[in-house]
Amino acid sequence: MAQILVVDDDAALRNMLALLLEGEGHDVALARDRHCAVAQLHQHAFDVVFLDMGMPPHEHTLEEGLQVLDWLQQHPRRLKTIVLTGQNRSESAYAAIRHGAFDYLSKPVEEGRLLHALERALLFLDNEQRLRNEAGEEKLTLTLPVGEGVKPVRNRAEEQLLRQVLEESAYKIHETARRLNLNRENVYYLLKKYGIKRPQKDG
Repeated sequence: MAQILVVDDDAALRNMLALLLEGEGHDVALARDRHCAVAQLHQHAFDVVFLDMGMPPHEHTLEEGLQVLDWLQQHPRRLKTIVLTGQNRSESAYAAIRHGAFDYLSKPVEEGRLLHALERALLFLDNEQRLRNEAGEEKLTLTLPVGEGVKPVRNRAEEQLLRQVLEESAYKIHETARRLNLNRENVYYLLKKYGIKRPQKDG
């Protein structure tokens, strides 16, 4: 059983996710905005946070969701954050990953994908705890700098998103950069970083 926080300004979606997750045997707390989320995080220890990126008073931007992610970076918790994106999905997902999110899901949220993402997050938490138990907290801290343990996960998510957007835009760099809200130079850097080659045109 996991302790889960669902952060979303849509009451219907909050309650739907709570029913689904409680039906799987988890304890669920709810928050309607950034301030409620931070208050909950101060008071309780959670394993996983499902975080909506667009919430009032800036529901049409990523600002509120990114502020929660930044708060978590500044106040490290042993939890995984899975963001829920409904607007400009590629840009939202990329920004969330760069700000420390573990995974991302597009709205409308599919039940199977949500439960799979939760299962992955809990698996990583279990493995990290096992490493702490085996190596000892001090040794783990010395050998794994802050963030190093999740960096490969973020890289995989970043690469997966990049490949998806490249395919959808027919490997057009300008379009890929626009959708991810990056400079073209950044896209070329990521292509090199992940060894992605653009298809050769016939003829």
